[in-house]
Amino acid sequence: MKKFISVILMAALALSLFAACGKDEAPKGADLSGETCEALVNKIYETKMPEFALMTMPVDLADAETTAWLTGVSDPALLKEAVVSESMMGSQAYSLVMARVNDAAKAEEVANMMLENIDPVKWICVQADDIDAAIYGDLVLFVMIDSQFGIPAADFIGAFKTIAGGNLDKELSK
Repeated sequence: MKKFISVILMAALALSLFAACGKDEAPKGADLSGETCEALVNKIYETKMPEFALMTMPVDLADAETTAWLTGVSDPALLKEAVVSESMMGSQAYSLVMARVNDAAKAEEVANMMLENIDPVKWICVQADDIDAAIYGDLVLFVMIDSQFGIPAADFIGAFKTIAGGNLDKELSK
């Protein structure tokens, strides 16, 4: 009887070892390839919306100077599409940029350009002090906000993460 129980226990142990070697699939995120940047920003705002008037507008990628000012990206050829959403009142330090890059392999490079080059004092008399970015596939989200508003930039990143199906490729902060 002891031999029989030992054989059964060894068989169970062997089976559990094989089960542990099974294919471990990473959870897949949402397919956002058909979504425009503006539509994605609107979805973020359905979840997390600042309590001040906002204006979301497309970035004219043909205008390199404006593209660099609004997105921090000096080479517009890196971008396929971009929108910027900012307060309609100049005394509120808030900016959200959603960009789709031409090459997903360059998404982190673009996110770092945004973190380094978008001026958190561009409103002159106010300053954004909470600055984050996130990457999901060929999408880059950049958010900067004055912490006095009580809405952390991470909340917007969290809303983007939810839209992306719960997964982001990378989150960055300044």
